[in-house]
Amino acid sequence: MSKSKQGREAVIVNEIKFWKQNNMLPDQYCDYLLALYTNGNDPIQDTTADKRNSNHSITAILLSAFIISFSLFVIYFTELSVVLQTAILTGFVVSLFGMRIYYTKKKISTPFIHIAAAFLILILSLNISESLFDGSRSVTYAVLILNCILWMILGWKRKLLYFTLSGALGILIILFSILR
Repeated sequence: MSKSKQGREAVIVNEIKFWKQNNMLPDQYCDYLLALYTNGNDPIQDTTADKRNSNHSITAILLSAFIISFSLFVIYFTELSVVLQTAILTGFVVSLFGMRIYYTKKKISTPFIHIAAAFLILILSLNISESLFDGSRSVTYAVLILNCILWMILGWKRKLLYFTLSGALGILIILFSILR
């Protein structure tokens, strides 16, 4: 192969890598083009981005687990007023949504953040309904069913099977508990 052809291919490969890095084309297209122009032998594989994404995913999981643990501590092991508990839980939910936006922009999967936010919204809604309606069973069941319906809608809209199944299973368990 001539030097000029190798030089042109190197320019094309560098351009495709630039497109991929700056999200100018979908990753699948860039990967295909890179494989095409390098004959499947890309000498510069970028594994640092994969390691960075892995570290970010672990950080997201740890932060989400910490937020859930701390919110359970705030709700069940402190004597804070309901208003203060609600404010703290709302702050945690907002911070989880902020984390989701941050990690989504970095193109890092965020299922654990979704699950943590859904769990905190469930706790928050149960806490509010318990304080407003003095622990009425029918209101508690209604809040639980509404949360499960929201999970199913979210799962259906975003194609998240774990939310769809959790919502459906939750409704079945609640209905079984009511009818029992």
